Amino acid sequence: MIKSRFFIAASFAAISTVSAAGTFDGPSIQAGIGFNAAQTTLKDYSPDGKVSDTKAVGNLSLNYSKSYGAFNMAGGVFTMLGSQKSGSLRSFSVDTGGIWSDEFKLSNVWGISIEPGYNLNDSVQAYTKFSIVRATGKNTFDYTLDSTPVAGDAGSASMKHNGTGFGVGVKFKITNELYGTVEIEKINFNTKSYYTDVTETYKPSLVKAGVSIGYKF
Repeated sequence: MIKSRFFIAASFAAISTVSAAGTFDGPSIQAGIGFNAAQTTLKDYSPDGKVSDTKAVGNLSLNYSKSYGAFNMAGGVFTMLGSQKSGSLRSFSVDTGGIWSDEFKLSNVWGISIEPGYNLNDSVQAYTKFSIVRATGKNTFDYTLDSTPVAGDAGSASMKHNGTGFGVGVKFKITNELYGTVEIEKINFNTKSYYTDVTETYKPSLVKAGVSIGYKF
C-alpha cells in the first residue's frame, strides 16, 4: 500500500513537471507597452553631466522558447516602436550672452535576446534576459541671442550606437495560447562623438519596465 501511494505521488509529480516544461514552448509573438527612462551622459561638454527623459512606448517581439525539464531557454528579436527622448538642456554662453539649446533622442531601437528561465510551476516562469541592442542617437541644437534664432547656428547630427542589456522578468499563463509578461531591463550603449570639429561625446542608456501579452503558435 505504501509503495502504491509512493508510485501515485511520483506519477503526479512527473506529470506536473512535464506540464510545466511545455507551457511556454514554441514560437510566439509579443506586444506590449513600457515605461522608459532614457539618459544621455555628456563628456567634454559645457556643462558635463547627465540629462534624461521618460516616455511610454510600445514594444514588439518575435520569440522561440524550449524547455529542458524545469529549465527553459528562449530567444528572440525585439523592437521599440517610435522614438524616445533621452534628455535636453539649455546652456548660457558667457562670451556672447546667447543660449544654446540641445535635445537628445533615441530611435530605431532593436535587438536580439537570450532568455534563460526556470518554470516555477505549470503557469509561471521566471527568466533573465541578455540582449545585444542597436539604436540611432540624435542631437538637435540651436542658438538664440536676445530670444532670436541665429542663422547658421542650428543643426543636428546622428550616429549608430551599439549596446548590451540585462534584465529580469516573469511569464504567466493566461490560456493555452496566451501568456503575459512583466519585465525590466537596463541597456547601456557605447560612447560616440557626433561632430568632427568638437571633442564632446554622448553615451545613451535606457531603462525599460513594461508589460506585454504574448500569443503562442
